[in-house]
Amino acid sequence: MIKHIVFLKLSDEGLKHKDDMIVKLNSLKDNINFIRALEVGVNFAQEDRAYDLALTVMVDDKEALDAYATHPYHIPVIEFIKSLGTISKVVDYELPKTVEGEFNNANVTKKANIYFDGQVTSRTVIDSDGTRKTLGIMMPGSYTFSTELAEHMEILAGEVEVELKGEETNCETIKAGEFFEVPANSSFDIKVKEIADYCCTYIN
Repeated sequence: MIKHIVFLKLSDEGLKHKDDMIVKLNSLKDNINFIRALEVGVNFAQEDRAYDLALTVMVDDKEALDAYATHPYHIPVIEFIKSLGTISKVVDYELPKTVEGEFNNANVTKKANIYFDGQVTSRTVIDSDGTRKTLGIMMPGSYTFSTELAEHMEILAGEVEVELKGEETNCETIKAGEFFEVPANSSFDIKVKEIADYCCTYIN
């Protein structure tokens, strides 16, 4: 994973258009589909050495970073910023690979998601690349879940039986260390034979 950080010091003319600049920078995420995460920060430090804005972009690798630099949506944004006499500095670096089974620089929601009268609980994790996951526990029982996004469900401990909607004759047993996938806008029935520890990754 590559982190690309740009610091922008605005001219007097640039300060007049700062809000437009922020809107254009934020729009990069919605228009360049291989950007994993993007953040625009507005400086509050009152120092001569301070810059006014910071743009942080995360992409998968150096090839994606090169593609970002020359992307037809990106170029006009950069030309607009340069036209206002903006001074910029850049830092690009590669994030260390995460150890399998661990999250690096992830954000975890404190409040638990609670389903089926507390028989299924989870917490939401936003990984460093912007991927949304839930880590949870399912107590023994039978449950039906609906999906909006496609889901990749890893069973970390325990054992379950799964039936996907439209595939009722295809009941599959999933054990610890195995996974199953569910398409978007669908549902599945799951029978938990013993307490199951799971990680669900949502796929856009």
